[in-house]
Amino acid sequence: MRSFLSLLKDYKEASKITNLALGKFDGMHRAHQALFKELKEGGAILCIEKDNGELLPKKYRDFYSSFPIYHLGLDVVREKNDKEFVCFLKEVVPNLKTIIVGYDFRFGKDRHYYTFDLKSSFDGEVIVVDEVFCKKLSIHSGLIKELLINGNLKQANKLLGRDYEIRGKIIKGQGLGKKELYATINLENDGFILPQEGVYAGYVQLGEQSIEAKKYPSVIFLGNRVSTDKSFAIEGHLLGEEIEVSKKEAGFYFVKKIRENQKFEDLKELKAKIAEDIAKAYKILKVNHG
Repeated sequence: MRSFLSLLKDYKEASKITNLALGKFDGMHRAHQALFKELKEGGAILCIEKDNGELLPKKYRDFYSSFPIYHLGLDVVREKNDKEFVCFLKEVVPNLKTIIVGYDFRFGKDRHYYTFDLKSSFDGEVIVVDEVFCKKLSIHSGLIKELLINGNLKQANKLLGRDYEIRGKIIKGQGLGKKELYATINLENDGFILPQEGVYAGYVQLGEQSIEAKKYPSVIFLGNRVSTDKSFAIEGHLLGEEIEVSKKEAGFYFVKKIRENQKFEDLKELKAKIAEDIAKAYKILKVNHG
């Protein structure tokens, strides 16, 4: 994802853009995809936001759209009025003809300006996309974050339109799993909002985001290892696989929560519980246990 301001020094690229979707787009969820469907040839996406915990950090969003994506810090435009905001967009994108926003888009100083202000200030077309619902729930990033944090993964995935994922570097774990329990791949979170602590059925993808790369059915643990070293960990055990990991990063996809994080008296009790988790994950993910 490129900086929107970089287009000021790249007139050739900037002049190609004729229609622009504006928003935070920190989840690339189903409601965001509804906006992107309005983009035509010459379309681009502009993410305007401040940095904080995200459903999908900037560097991973390009994977979810075929249109170029640019980012802009909120501080650049937060003090502008409606006319100044539009002038700024046209300064960066000189051939801008169409702006696409969601029904609840607000902008400018104190978020004072609404879609009707955008329409009155812009001499081109403004397309306002209606609210998107999933079984009477309005889809927006704030709700999805709340669902994830509170443990309602099933509903969060429905609103996202995909299994929630976190990605990051593969790191060294405590070394206990392979020796005493089950071998795991340990992940360093790269800025994603984390789901509620616990054990999940899901998938692990080794390497960079890819449509082609295999997703291995897995049991995923997220939380403090209260039965061993008490440290926080994100780790995945690949079901029925013994793989020598050569990749430097991975993605963990969360399908269904199996249980809460628990403390066990000894490693024998912990290993027995993990065996139960693995059996449940096979059933949840509909994987043959051969």
